[in-house]
Amino acid sequence: MRILMVIHGFPPFYMAGSEVYTYNLCQELTKNNEVYVFTRIENPYEDSYTYYDEDYHGLKVRRVNKPQRDYTLTDKYLDPKIDAVFEAFLEEIDPDVVHIGHLSHLSTNLPEIARKKGCSVIYTLHDFWLKCYRGQLIKPDLQICPGPSDENCLDCVKRTFKDKWDIEDVKVYRKHMDDVISQIDLLLSPSHFLLDFYKNNGVDDKKLVFSKYGFNKSIILPKKKNYENDSKISFGFMGRVIPVKGIKILLEAFGELERSELHIFGSVGGQKVFLEKYVDKNIFFDGSFDNWEINKVLERIDVLVVPSIWYENSPLVIQEAFMASIPVITSDIGGMAELVENGIDGFTFDTGNKDALKSIMKRIEDEPTILNGLNVSSTKVRSIQDDAAFVQELYREVL
Repeated sequence: MRILMVIHGFPPFYMAGSEVYTYNLCQELTKNNEVYVFTRIENPYEDSYTYYDEDYHGLKVRRVNKPQRDYTLTDKYLDPKIDAVFEAFLEEIDPDVVHIGHLSHLSTNLPEIARKKGCSVIYTLHDFWLKCYRGQLIKPDLQICPGPSDENCLDCVKRTFKDKWDIEDVKVYRKHMDDVISQIDLLLSPSHFLLDFYKNNGVDDKKLVFSKYGFNKSIILPKKKNYENDSKISFGFMGRVIPVKGIKILLEAFGELERSELHIFGSVGGQKVFLEKYVDKNIFFDGSFDNWEINKVLERIDVLVVPSIWYENSPLVIQEAFMASIPVITSDIGGMAELVENGIDGFTFDTGNKDALKSIMKRIEDEPTILNGLNVSSTKVRSIQDDAAFVQELYREVL
C-alpha cells in the first residue's frame, strides 16, 4: 500500500507530540508499505513554497518552505500555493491513502484535493483545530472556551487579528471547516474526551474512531525506584514552555517547597529571566531535547508534572513517563484526567489551582515513601506495532 502522511511539522525540525507520534507511526508502517511524508519547514533564507525531497531515516519526505506566520483569519486555513504543491506531489506518487496529522500552516483544501485524486482520507485528531482555529479551545486571555459558536469564535478572532472581521466571516470559516470534515473518511481520536467533543459538535459518530497513540516502547526502560523518608525528590516538566502548558502555576507551586528539585526540559530562550522570578532555588532549566534522548531525560525525574490549563488531548509525555514507571501529577480535565488515575499511578489536581498543585508536591516532598505505593505500569501504554496494525486495517476498510 502506498501511504502519504501529511503533517504541519516533522522531525528533526519539529519534535512536539504530534510530530513525534507521526514519525513513529511512519517508521512502523514503512515495514510493509511505501510511505511518503508531506510537511513544511520555515527557512527564511529560501523563497516561500520552494521544496526539496529527502530520505529521512528511510522515509521519503517532501518539505515545503513556508516561513511566514503573519496570518489573517483566512490564511489560518487556506493557502492556494500549498494546494498546488500538494496536488503536484499527489500526481507524482499516486498514493492509495492520505493520512493527515494536522493541516495548520498548510491548507484545509488538501482533503478535497486528495479525494478528487481518488485517495481515501484518514485524519488523526491531535487537538480541536478542525473546530477551533486556535486549536486548544482556549481564549486569548487563557480562559477555557465554553465551545465553538459563531459568537465565541468571533470574540477570539477580534482579539487575535488586526484586520476587521465580522460574524459573516466567522460563519464562512466555520462552514468551510465542516465541509473539510465531510471530505474525510475517518477521524481517529486518541482520547474519549476529544472524540466526544467532535461528536457533540456535529461530527457523524460513524466517522469517529477511538485509537490511542502507539509508542516505540523499546526506547524507554522502566526505572522503578524505592523511596526512603529522607529521599530528595526531583520533579520534572517536559514540553513546550508556553503559558497554556501551566508553567507559571508549576513554578509558583514549586517555589514554596524546600528540599526538592524542579527540572524544566523544554526550550526557554529569552523567557528565562521572566520565569526565574517565580522561584529562586532548586530549579534547573535543562533546555530542549530530541525525543530519541528521552530515556536519559526520564532518568533524571522522579515525578512528572503536567499542569496544562487547556484540555489537552492525550499527552505523549504522560504515557512516556508511565513507560519509565514514573508517576504523574496532572490537571483534572480533558485527556490528562483520562490517562492518570488519582492515587493509583499519579495524582490529579484542580486545573489552574496553584495551591492544589503545591499541596500534592509538598506531600510528596514530606513523605516520599507514598510514591512506593503507586502502581505505575507500562501496560497501559499501547505499542506502535499494535497501533500501526490497527491503522492499516482502517486503511483497508476505506479503500
